[in-house]
Amino acid sequence: MEMSAFPKISIVTCTYNSEKYLRNALDSVERQSYGNIEHIINDSYSTDGTPEIIQDYMARNAGRYPIRCIQSEAKGVANALNTATAFATGDLIHYLHSDDYYLDAHALERAARPFHNNPGLVWLTGNFLVEIRGRRYKLPQTLLLRRDAQRAISAMNLISHENTMMRREAVLQYGGFNETKGYVVEYSLWLKLIKDHRPLVVDDQFTVFIIHKGSTSTGNLWRFSKAIFRAFRTQHKEKVIPFMGYYPDKRIYKVWKFVQKQLQGWQLTWLG
Repeated sequence: MEMSAFPKISIVTCTYNSEKYLRNALDSVERQSYGNIEHIINDSYSTDGTPEIIQDYMARNAGRYPIRCIQSEAKGVANALNTATAFATGDLIHYLHSDDYYLDAHALERAARPFHNNPGLVWLTGNFLVEIRGRRYKLPQTLLLRRDAQRAISAMNLISHENTMMRREAVLQYGGFNETKGYVVEYSLWLKLIKDHRPLVVDDQFTVFIIHKGSTSTGNLWRFSKAIFRAFRTQHKEKVIPFMGYYPDKRIYKVWKFVQKQLQGWQLTWLG
């Protein structure tokens, strides 16, 4: 397909001792039919075979598409993503984790086409596709998102990070990923984005998320429970009430703040 008129995609991958799954992720990039891409890899000084895998990948694809490998200290996933994003130059950006992979050769082509057809589109999201012990399972959370995306996201982090593509400028404009410990790294970004821009919700999937023992948030029940608690903390930080959305925008919140202010005034008068 002719790519000259299609937006450039920056693929961002962060690595740290990722040799077990990394080759599969990089191979899936090589297979993409969509040619207008660049790949930014941020390695946090891996001590296993990761650097050699990256160098081999870069050598194989020299001349095919730009690949840039940077290194930064390990300061958490959010910091690694934000650091890599600063080096991206594409119109669109997609975050491919080192232990995930593109579903098929046309994944990026399908994800980019709506942006080509609608230059005003800011972000797009699809279904959550997971792989557990070699078997794939589709979680069609887009059924809820299509009904009322803002309300659905206010209740739970239903956006599949792996199956979401955004304008790079929007990621920067809305502050990127949350680096504060105890919060979901991408959830704040979704809540900020959706306040101004509704995502295009598609019944499709582009990336396979592998659930394994070392997964950051889904490797075991304890990690998964912690991820849910972090989601609630993120909602509170972003001033969101589940199913209602941003509470500063709600009339009941404004009335409460007015009453609270009056009570404080009366208290000061009484004490005086």
